[in-house]
Amino acid sequence: METATVDTRADADQRIWEAFQHHSRTFSFAARLLPRRVQLPVATLYMFCRRVDTIADERVLEVGREAALAEVETVRRRLLSTLSGQPADALLWRRLADVHERYPLDEEPLLELIEGARWDLEDRPVATLEDLVDYSNLVGGSVGAMMLPFLVGGDRHPTLEPAARTLGIAMQITNIVRDVGEDARTLERVYLPTQWLDRYGVDPADLTGGALPEGYPRLLEDVMQAAEARYEESFAGINALPWKVRFSIRAAARMYREIMNEVRANRYDNLNRRAYVSFRRKCMLVVVDPYARRKRRLRQAS
Repeated sequence: METATVDTRADADQRIWEAFQHHSRTFSFAARLLPRRVQLPVATLYMFCRRVDTIADERVLEVGREAALAEVETVRRRLLSTLSGQPADALLWRRLADVHERYPLDEEPLLELIEGARWDLEDRPVATLEDLVDYSNLVGGSVGAMMLPFLVGGDRHPTLEPAARTLGIAMQITNIVRDVGEDARTLERVYLPTQWLDRYGVDPADLTGGALPEGYPRLLEDVMQAAEARYEESFAGINALPWKVRFSIRAAARMYREIMNEVRANRYDNLNRRAYVSFRRKCMLVVVDPYARRKRRLRQAS
């Protein structure tokens, strides 16, 4: 996307939206419930996030850590140029400049996301719950914060930022739970706190696939509880959003949280199987929230 040339604004909108749908079925589905005026800004910022994530999770495998860090620094410089009104001549940066012109974006959360990529590329450890939350705030909480200028705007933006960050942290921890096996196999990364691994006698070497370690389900429940507490904490902030935005953000939170029930439905096997929420269940979650009831049933069956 970054180097693509498009002829019309409609072409640009279509390319941004198609890329958004391709890379995130859940967020793009929930974004359709937002007011139309903010759907493209959400998609554009998501694609900026995707650009950063791709360097940390994919490009590093192709070019190595040092080159990937250099690419992250290039993204940082292009971001700062874009926010100062001098975007690079590429679709992503031109459209991000358009968003910034309409809804002045905060620089801090955008730069935090880049710092999260550096955390990955520098192999910084996740030893404690506090480390897990700090990392999740950089790569997830920042996303909630960067969206606020066009989701709420005005004086309410700073008031709602803590809840937006808390929801982003919860979603990122959910991502981590979903991707334990894939992260361990492909990237040799483990985001589960090492203190908790030790507590349950789980060797990081056992997370690349095969049989589940004996204490692993209890470990996952502790991690999922950390996410669940933050979903619950964020819901008060969601309820304070403008009603046209609230419906979509609540739906996205429910859909993402349900991934953890899918991990339970897979008997905690996120090492060999990827949990996902079906389209039918996503549609149901837009209007009802049976998460707690299904969680109890799945835990009783395990």
